Amino acid sequence: MYRVFLVEDEQLIREGIKHLVEWEEYGFRFVGEAADGELAWPLIQKDKPDIVITDIRMPFMDGLALSYLIKKNMPDTLIIILSGYDDFNYAKRAIEIGVSQYLLKPLSKDQLVEVLLQLKKKKDKIVQSEQYHAQFSKEVQEYLSSSRRSLFDLLVSGKTPIPQILERAEKIGISLSAMTYNLVLLMLEEDLLHSNYTASSASIQDQIERVFSEEPDIIPFGAGIEMTAFLIKADDDRIEETALRCAKALGQICRSAEQAPRWTVVTGQPVPRLSSLAECYRLARKKLFRTLSSDPAAEAHAQTKSVLDFNPNELDASKMDQQIIRKFLMNGLLEDADAFTEDYFNSFGSAGLNSALFRHYVLLNIHFTVSAFWDGLGREGLAPDRFPQLQQKLETAICSLADMQSYVSELFRETIRYRDSVVTDRHREMMRKVLEYIDENYSDPEIGLNTVARVANVSATHFSTVFSQQTGKTFVEYLTETRMKNARDLLRCTGKSSSEIARSVGYNDPHYFSFLFKKVNGLSPRDYRNGKGEK
Repeated sequence: MYRVFLVEDEQLIREGIKHLVEWEEYGFRFVGEAADGELAWPLIQKDKPDIVITDIRMPFMDGLALSYLIKKNMPDTLIIILSGYDDFNYAKRAIEIGVSQYLLKPLSKDQLVEVLLQLKKKKDKIVQSEQYHAQFSKEVQEYLSSSRRSLFDLLVSGKTPIPQILERAEKIGISLSAMTYNLVLLMLEEDLLHSNYTASSASIQDQIERVFSEEPDIIPFGAGIEMTAFLIKADDDRIEETALRCAKALGQICRSAEQAPRWTVVTGQPVPRLSSLAECYRLARKKLFRTLSSDPAAEAHAQTKSVLDFNPNELDASKMDQQIIRKFLMNGLLEDADAFTEDYFNSFGSAGLNSALFRHYVLLNIHFTVSAFWDGLGREGLAPDRFPQLQQKLETAICSLADMQSYVSELFRETIRYRDSVVTDRHREMMRKVLEYIDENYSDPEIGLNTVARVANVSATHFSTVFSQQTGKTFVEYLTETRMKNARDLLRCTGKSSSEIARSVGYNDPHYFSFLFKKVNGLSPRDYRNGKGEK
């Protein structure tokens, strides 16, 4: 129902108009009244009515002054001016302000109802247009998000010709032209194995979109469930400053988030061409898993401090932190295993690892960490008899640093494979629950990505990525296909009108439904019902 507010200085007339119309019968609700514009204005700001009926001549603030304030601050509010004077200058001024109707007193019920119903139709069209625009914007945003992820995969794969990448970028409105490029990586360390919906992570992603939406030289890309990559493009003399500005902004966003997850930001090395971004990304990921802290000072300390000889008192205990390994096992890729292992051992220095005793200690620490990680997966633990090739390598792992490194790298790869299988199983169960929910609730006009993400108990960013990976479609594409399938069934098997079917499958606007139906099926709902074919 549309909300109506009345402003009239003569009490008898105000009471007469108030009781003249059965408001709710015609789709309206009377929400307030006032004796002049000055008293009315704060009430109108509070109640936010859809329609204001106001007398033109009143003490303290007249109807024209009030109408000017309303249209300036609440442009969607419709205004009916009432006047006892047939004065052209008043009418002209009202038109200039944007008043919808100018009526002369005395006012009959039929006249007022006719004008109200005209404005109701106008308001209906405005609301339908807003719904259409909101729906369209939501679909465009998800399409662009999915397209951005695909574009980033092409950029860092190193296998796609540059002309094809540029063409793909142009289609989604991204300019990749620059003299120099770099990457900044942000990892929000959500637990992929027990991932719950985290409002904090979603808030960080929202802030990132707001902060960088007006930055033409910094382009964010989804780079997986846990990572966001920022493509930096600038001239040679600005590339480092732009990358540093990006990293600092990300740090500020993450630090200011309430109950933020663990996070890490790293900056890659500038490259002169797009075709070099694959190597830039590889090195940036390598640096990411080498980083022990998101604090740049701590990172610098971790990268420069080394063990010069095997003196236990001089060993850096932070190198043995099991969280370093667990962090990699949680987020690393198979192709990262060798580089991470090499960096991890190099961080101790050759003097310490030349000692068989110290290698024993390091290997035990790694093995205990990996075993605990396997136990945390909720499946049977790391059993040697399940991996005979690992058992064989373990027997010689202590003989030399190279043998030990080979064993640990293979151990990490097996763990990542197993982690991925567990995550896939859990994603499969999550998708079963989600698809059942969509099938049962597709007719709800309010169903959306965030709603279903909460049902799945994961963050919206996580859910969007997993959904696309599992179905090969964006969430909106899948929802639209589900709705269209049920719409086709209703058109074939029932006598419901197109408007009724639109509401049955989740669309309040029948025009938008018809537009989508023809887009998906190649036929209008009417032609489809008449048997002119099916897409």
